[in-house]
Amino acid sequence: MKKGDLLKLLTVTTLTLLYAWPARGGEDFLKPRVSEEKLASVKLMQNPLSADGKSVAAGREIYYGKGLCASCHGESGKGDGPGGASFDPGPRDFTNASWQSIRTDGEIFTAITEGTQYGMIAYGDNLTDNESWQVVNYLRTFGARGVAKNTHAEVSVK
Repeated sequence: MKKGDLLKLLTVTTLTLLYAWPARGGEDFLKPRVSEEKLASVKLMQNPLSADGKSVAAGREIYYGKGLCASCHGESGKGDGPGGASFDPGPRDFTNASWQSIRTDGEIFTAITEGTQYGMIAYGDNLTDNESWQVVNYLRTFGARGVAKNTHAEVSVK
C-alpha cells in the first residue's frame, strides 16, 4: 500500500470512529438510565403529542428556558453544558444517532419527570406532563437535524 493511500485510510477510519462512537462514556453512554424495574413499562409508553412544529417549538422554549436543560446538556444538545461537567457518566448527547435510535420516548419522558441516579434531577414538579412530552419532541430534533443546525440561535421550526 502506498504511503498516501495509507494516510487516507487512517484519516477516514479516524473520522468514522469519531463520528460513530458516543461522545462521552463509551458503551455505557448508551445504557438506559431508567431503573430496571420500570424499564419494560416505560418503553411501552406512547407520546400523546405529535411532533409538529407547535409542539417542537414549545419544547425548544422549555429546553432553553424554564427546563434549564441547556445548562447540562449544552446549547447544541451534545451533553457538554457547564452544569453537567462533573457528572459520571455525563449528560446525554442528544445528537448521538445510536442513542436516538435505542431510547424510547417513554424512557426520555421518565428521565425528565423522575430524574435518574446519575445526576439528572426530576422535573415532574416543575413541568407538566404535556411540557415534558414537548421537550421529548424537541430532543428528537437534535438527532434528526444534527448539531450544526440545532443550536439555540439557529434552530428554525417548520
